[in-house]
Amino acid sequence: MSKLFECLLEKYIRSYDTPDDCQFGFKSGLSTSTCTNVLKQTVDYFTDRGSHVFACFVDFSKAFDRVNYWKLFNKLLDDNVNCKIVRILAAWYSTQTCSVKWGGATSARFRIGNGTRQGGVISPYLFARYIRELLGSVRNTGIGCFVGDVCMNILAYADDIVVLAPSWHALQTLLNVLHSQSILIDMSCNVNKTVCMMFKPKRQSSIIRAQFPPLRIGDSCVQYVSNCKYLGHVIMDNLSDDGDIRREIRCMFTRCNMLRRRFYNCSMSVKLVLFKSFCLCFYNIALWNKFRIGLMNKFRSCYTKCAKMFLGFTKYYSVTNMLLLTGLPSFDTLMNNARKSDAARWSASSNALVKSLQVV
Repeated sequence: MSKLFECLLEKYIRSYDTPDDCQFGFKSGLSTSTCTNVLKQTVDYFTDRGSHVFACFVDFSKAFDRVNYWKLFNKLLDDNVNCKIVRILAAWYSTQTCSVKWGGATSARFRIGNGTRQGGVISPYLFARYIRELLGSVRNTGIGCFVGDVCMNILAYADDIVVLAPSWHALQTLLNVLHSQSILIDMSCNVNKTVCMMFKPKRQSSIIRAQFPPLRIGDSCVQYVSNCKYLGHVIMDNLSDDGDIRREIRCMFTRCNMLRRRFYNCSMSVKLVLFKSFCLCFYNIALWNKFRIGLMNKFRSCYTKCAKMFLGFTKYYSVTNMLLLTGLPSFDTLMNNARKSDAARWSASSNALVKSLQVV
């Protein structure tokens, strides 16, 4: 019932502002793939032209749970949302109670004083609205990476934020702004999970120095890393996709072994449905454009090995015959379909950041 009610409320509370261009979460036509692609293409744009790029992958501590109701409702009133709608939300959120169930025991009910409702229809928008000023404050500094006249200094997918700048000092300035704005909305950076990365220019002669001083968020230093996982995609400081291919190989074997252990004795038709559902769900493979051929061949081999293992074909059975008998797509078909689908979404996107990269 609450979800149906939220569906009715949604159209009355939505608003749009320029900082929303750098927020890719919870929007039709945008995805983690789009956000990651914007990040990689922006970095590639600058390193191709002989510039360093400094990036900070910011992690907020329990971001959704720290949303202050009353600050959120004030922001909605600033957007000229009908005060009756805000009163409904205020009455609803301020009287929420919860209990903890552990085994057969249930705790006494207690009130929830902050945070957006988990699983709520309007919760994603409410969170995006809550951090809009934070994103806008960083973007409006006019400091950081620009492609043409479009600012690319901050990208966000919900609470997963990356800040970009072509110099160490510029990034430190942006992090100072981010830190001060996060304090205003009662959010705090988890410095233990926040990391920085330096992307070097592709021309060796353009490299200023090999190492830079540590960047700081508040009073804490942020660690430099050579690779990290952003939105599930492995980002490396040389923009290689080898790390992400290795991740997908491990995931493929893990999923196949799980299915083989539990469903090996099922009929072929059941196995095919399971294999297509669980083993063909490759993540962001359309973004791979810089990798070692040998590693891609390992992934191709991984695909055929997993199919043969789970479907019951022998090791030396013809791959072509297996694909014809089962109706499974070939590895090359999967890759081509993923790239075409991603390219279609990219070209059809109305996001200002994506459009600026389409021109480049």
